[in-house]
Formats: sequence, structure tokens, C-alpha cells
Amino acid sequence: MYHLTEAYLMISLLTLLSAFLGALIFSAAFVAQAAVRLLSAEDAALLLRSFWATYHRFAVIGALTLTAIGTLAAPFSALPAIYVVLLTSLGALMTLCFFSGLLLIPRINHASDHQDAARFQTLHRLDIALVAAGMVIGLLLIVALAYVLPGHFTFWQH
Repeated sequence: MYHLTEAYLMISLLTLLSAFLGALIFSAAFVAQAAVRLLSAEDAALLLRSFWATYHRFAVIGALTLTAIGTLAAPFSALPAIYVVLLTSLGALMTLCFFSGLLLIPRINHASDHQDAARFQTLHRLDIALVAAGMVIGLLLIVALAYVLPGHFTFWQH
């Protein structure tokens, strides 16, 4: 049976996940663009090299933490086991996308340092695709969590 406490915990997880994705989207869309527009090429490159490494670490740690919280709370949930597996799998896949992007950062920097434009572009596009996939999976996770949330307030008897 659904319990009101579980609904509050799911709302908290939903809020944290939304704030996490919002921070990632804001950083990628605005901070990096402002650095490119406002700083010289050398200063922007120096800032963005550090920024993207930190960005990816934040994404991995945040996604892993949220996935762990959801996974640890799952045994106490009234959700069907298959739905818990879906939520956990989405969280793990989101974490994996961000982690794969983090692993690409040294390769991207190496290609940039050696003026290998073709390799840099390929790796950079792959990193963008991985981060975008992680964000889309995060949005799917928000939708999946929001989908079961109304059921928490009905208090159906089993």
C-alpha cells in the first residue's frame, strides 16, 4: 500500500533530479557560451578545460548519488518490482553516459594539445552526444517518477 511518507520521498527525489538536470543544462548552455563570447581564445580554452572536467565529475557524482538513493529506497517502496528495475536501470544508464563522457575529457584535451582537429571534433561530438543522452535519460527518469506519483495519493488497498 502506498504511504504518504513514500510520496514525500518520491517528490524529494523528483525535485533533486530536476534541480540536478537544471544545473547541468544551465552550465552547458550558458556558462560555456559566455566564456567563449567574453574571454580571449586562450583564456576561454584554459577556463573551459577545467570547467568541463569539473562539469563531468559533478554529473557523474550527482547521477550516481541519485541512482544510489533510489536503489537503496526501492525495497521499502510499494512500486512493482519491474518498475523499480526500470527506474534503477534508467539511473544507471544516465550515470554511465556521464561517466563515459568523463573518460573522453583527457582524450579531447590531448587532441586539442596536438592540434588534431579531426580527432578533437570526433571526440567532442561524441562527448556532446553522451551528455545529451544522459540528460534525455534524466528527463525520462523524471517522467517515469512523475507517472507513478499520482498513485501515491490514492491510497488504494491491495
